Amino acid sequence: MVVVDNGGGGPEIDAAAARERVTVVSPGRNLGFATGCNLGARQATGDAAVFLNPDTVAAPGAPAELVRPLADPTIGIVSARLRLLDQPALLNSAGNEVHVTGIAWAGLYGQPAERVAELRDVAFPTGAAMAIRRELFEELGGFTEELFMYQEDLELGWRVRLRGLRVVVNPAADVYHEYEFGRNPGKQYLLERNRLVFVLSSYSPRLLLLLSPVLVSTEAAMLVLATKEGWARDKLAGWGWLLRHAGWLWRHRRETQRLRRVRDRELAQYLSPVVAPAMIPVPSPVRAINPLVAKYWALVKKAL
Repeated sequence: MVVVDNGGGGPEIDAAAARERVTVVSPGRNLGFATGCNLGARQATGDAAVFLNPDTVAAPGAPAELVRPLADPTIGIVSARLRLLDQPALLNSAGNEVHVTGIAWAGLYGQPAERVAELRDVAFPTGAAMAIRRELFEELGGFTEELFMYQEDLELGWRVRLRGLRVVVNPAADVYHEYEFGRNPGKQYLLERNRLVFVLSSYSPRLLLLLSPVLVSTEAAMLVLATKEGWARDKLAGWGWLLRHAGWLWRHRRETQRLRRVRDRELAQYLSPVVAPAMIPVPSPVRAINPLVAKYWALVKKAL
């Protein structure tokens, strides 16, 4: 077991370091979720890597159940049946969902855990509790460190799908998550910036062109929402970051697209035209536009 101390230490880190077969890695500063995970993975020695957030509790046998389906060579990532720690009968996530604009959320949030009783394919895993073969993780370059945190699981999961492999949830792997969906300007900056990194690097030129009316309209709507909620500066800062790092983004896009072994039509089934996160209220304008985007997406899929 490898524990990455991305904070300032503490008694829980000291207790972990005192245990046998536990290695504590302390970079001395907060490197971000993506870099912290990559650092821990480089210290590990197994054929598969299991990632667990510090605010999760794995049920007995869950780590082994996360690894077991990886024996199937068509499966690239296995995600846990993630339950709410304070309401364990309910799901935190049964795999995550992603909108055509890159907006992502926890799938089946708040639904009874028993609703997921069989192995199921999902758009992308939750980074809070997932397993991947070491060889594949290294081939894909690990998590994208430039993201710092948020959407790194979406990016990695989509690269696995571009590679032609499956992303699944195993209900035999129960992990409990002390989940809190808090929003603040700093979080919005990272979510919005990283959403655009995902779209601009993962979508094919054809898909970007076909979705351009929706993508451009979404950017305008997000700026209006950001102004209304007081984080317009963070939204603009995200655009600024993309412009300043255009060279990196272009290289990252080329590296991502080189993985492609499946067509857009096969990937389209994992993109949702409807924004429907269950953990927050969906604004009425979004609910009103959802049917229109769904109709447009139906036309786009025919053109792929």
